[in-house]
This record gives sequence, structure tokens and C-alpha cells, in this order.
Amino acid sequence: MALKKISRALISVSDKTNLEDLLQTLKQFNVEIISTGGTYQFIKDKGYDCTEISNYTGFPEIMDGRVKTLHPKIHGGLLGDIDKKNHAAAMEKNNIQEINLLVVNLYPFEEKMLDPKSSHEVLIENIDIGGPSMLRSSAKNFKHVTVLPSTKYYKEFIDVMNNNSGSTDLNFRTKMANQTFNETAYYDAMISNWMSEINGEKFSEKKTIGGKLVSKLRYGENPHQESSVYEIPNAQPGFSELKQLQGKELSHNNYLDSYNAYNLVTDFDQKDQICAIIKHNNPCGCAVDPNKKNAYLKALSGDPVSAFGGVVAFNYGIGQDVAEELIKTFYEVILVPEIDKEALQILSQKKNLRVLQYNYPQKNNIQHLTFLQKTFLAQDENSKQIKKNNLQIVTKKKPTEKEVENLLFANLICKHVKSNAIVITKDNKTLGIGAGQTSRVGSCEIACDHARKFFANQLNNCGAASDAFFPFADGLEELIKLGAKSIIQPGGSVRDQEVIDAADKAGISMIFTGIRNFKH
Repeated sequence: MALKKISRALISVSDKTNLEDLLQTLKQFNVEIISTGGTYQFIKDKGYDCTEISNYTGFPEIMDGRVKTLHPKIHGGLLGDIDKKNHAAAMEKNNIQEINLLVVNLYPFEEKMLDPKSSHEVLIENIDIGGPSMLRSSAKNFKHVTVLPSTKYYKEFIDVMNNNSGSTDLNFRTKMANQTFNETAYYDAMISNWMSEINGEKFSEKKTIGGKLVSKLRYGENPHQESSVYEIPNAQPGFSELKQLQGKELSHNNYLDSYNAYNLVTDFDQKDQICAIIKHNNPCGCAVDPNKKNAYLKALSGDPVSAFGGVVAFNYGIGQDVAEELIKTFYEVILVPEIDKEALQILSQKKNLRVLQYNYPQKNNIQHLTFLQKTFLAQDENSKQIKKNNLQIVTKKKPTEKEVENLLFANLICKHVKSNAIVITKDNKTLGIGAGQTSRVGSCEIACDHARKFFANQLNNCGAASDAFFPFADGLEELIKLGAKSIIQPGGSVRDQEVIDAADKAGISMIFTGIRNFKH
């Protein structure tokens, strides 16, 4: 087991939680304690023997405490491999004593970074230098040194000490070394990303990702896959600030669907009350309406079959009238910015139904990362907004104001549909959605078939959006046969004129946006 007797400890912690439990154990096994600043005072105030670090090193703390542990007696004591004769000789020659327990938790940089009141000066002063240096020294020398990088390991350490008469075993020391390097890497990643943010550097030569475990999930996309949730901390608001109000724990797929639902509804201005129903990462029904209940009912009517087991998202608060409609259908998740007590009580009739509350985000510059095994892609979020004055009418027939409004709605929904994407709408309600097909005409056919099935009497004067240009006129012709009278698309094909001619021949209007919205 390679037991190592703990004889001398260095303790320097910003978080004093449960520290006294640790001190009792160290006293029980006659462990000498060295400490710094506020930690030293805490230990003395609790009545334990302790040597202040400047007395131990013979060098004072200077520069407001910036320099106190960066000393050969400290790092030599932590790094010295006493099994090696030259290390032992150097320690003896320079009067360096072995330190075989390090207890350090770092300055609260994360806490300060997440506090919007923190100035740059405050954040800089909360960048720990001595702490990570000592942690890394101790973790490197785990053969001889036990390191505790967080208060959450105190109890396990105490149990190990009690079970081994004041010693630690190699397995525990190895585990703590691993956790220590995780801790310092995470800490450095936070600082690196913060510095890149204030420096305005989006795509630096080296990119660090520091993730903190939020929860372990029952399984991943499928039952044979393991899955966990991590969060990358930063001061910008986002999807991670969810508050679960009821229901069983979220699954891997719940997270994926809820994120897509969140992205869709928050892409709309809050004055436009939108309800969206998401299934397998694609919207299956969406609607905007000034009446909250009607917005939901219209969204549901978009595809009442696919809605079963989906995620319903709102960009507005809901009350009793909406909740009474929601419980008539089986859903996995309800996503809302606000919900009143009466509505929550009604939804609680379905105990497993997950109700999530989110904070409406401000548009920010958080990058979107896509992992491809050991490779990952980093890109800006697709936050480009299309304005009316950016639209280019390319057909002889001009769309009406009402048609333009409906097309902009269709275009924004289309942005959140897997490519190739076609969205058919009328009066700010989806009638048919074609998603994820290998050809655009295939998506057109699926969207049209769905619209005919559920809305046969409502197809006259409908509109449609495409997430990218029509490579040929065949897709457009499918929409014309359906009854579409206005189309919105990016344009940019070498055959644009062929498509425009087909629209003119059919007497419909068409708008180019100049902005493609692929979503792979």
C-alpha cells in the first residue's frame, strides 16, 4: 500500500469550511502545522499549535501577501524526493525539511468573476500564484506528499488517516494528485478565458476549456452510453442558469432538446409571444400570438402527433389557462421564463413532468463548440438578425406587409431547423416543416405533405422559408403547387435567375435575405 506517515503539514486556505475537523485529526497524530496569514490566525484562534510561514522560512510576507510561499524551504520541502540521495543531501545542506501534507484551496477567482460588481483590479488580485505552485509541486511528488486541493476531500482524508494510524496510502495520494491537476487546470482555464475575453481574442493559438461537473446523468443518448453535464464558467448569462421547479432529473436528450427550444424562443423579441414545441432537436410546431393560450394551441396544432413527448418552450410567462391545456398532452419538459403558483400547481399533477425556468438572456459573444473526438470546432453563435430594410425583393410581385411579417417569422423558425430546412407558415404559425434531408426538394416534399395532411383548408396564401438557396427550381415548384404565395430565402445560387423566373411565372413574391442559416 506504500503507506506514508504524515509528519508536517502546510495549510493555506481561503475557504475555512470544516477546517477544524481536519485540525483535530492532525493534532491526534501529532502533525506539525505551518500556515499563512489569515489561515494561521484562524488555527491559532481555535487553540491549535502552528508556525507562521515567515518564521518557518525566515523571510517575511511581502507585497501585500503576493510573495509568501514562493520560497525554497517550501517548494524544496514539497518537491524533494527523499528516496534519492542527491535530493536528501540538498535538503540537509540547505536546512529544508520535508512537508508531506499540503492543504490549499485557491483564491476565489471564479466567485469574483461571476460577480458583476467585480472590477478588473479585484479579479487580478484573486489570481492565485503561490497556491497553484504549491499544489502542482505536491501533486508531482505524490509518492511522498498528500495534497488536499478542496474542502470536499477532508472527510476522506480523515478516514484514511484513522484507518492507517496517521498515514496515507499511495492510492489515495495518487487520486488526490489527479484531482489537484484537474483543479489547477480548471483554475488556469478560467483565468485564460477571462483574459482572452477582455483582450478581445476569439480564436487564440491555444484554447483552454475548463468544465465543472454539474451532474451525472442516468445515461446518454442511448441506455448503453454514460453521460454527465459540465459547465464552463463565465460571467455571461446563458442556458446553464436553468432552475428546475419540478419533475424528475433531466436526461441527456432532455438537455439537447431543451437547449434547442431555449435558443429558438429567445431568438424572438419578447414582445412577440412565441411558443415552440421541439422534438428530437427540431421544432415541430411554432406560433406567435398576442394571446398566450392561443400561441400554445396554434403551436400544438402545427403537429399534434409529433408533439407527444416533446419539449414546450415559451418566451413569456404562463398562467393557469395555459397550464390546463398543457396537461392534456404528454410532454417531457416545459421551459418558461416565468410561471405563477396556480400554473405550477396544475402542472404538478404530472409528477415526472420537468418544469424549467430560465433567465431571458442578453445577446452575447459566447462561442459555440462542437466536439469531434479530439478535435473541436469553435464558432460564433448564429445571432445574426434580419431586418426589414435588409430584404431584397427579387420578383415582379411585391409581398404585402402581412406577408413580409409571416416570412420573417418563417425565416427565424427555419434558422433552428436541421438542414436542409424548409418551413411553411401562415399568419405566424407553422403549417409544415421539412428537416434534415439530403436534398432541398426532399425537405420541400416533406413540409408540403405535412401541411396538406393537417391544414388542407388553410394553404391558400401561405408562405415558406428556406435556410439556404434553392439550387434548382424544383423545390420552389413544390411549394407553389401547395399554394405558397410568398417565399423567403438567402439567394446566392448560380441558378438564382431560374428560380426567380419560376416565381414570376407563378405570380408569387420572393425575398432574398443574403444570409444563410445552415444548422447541421
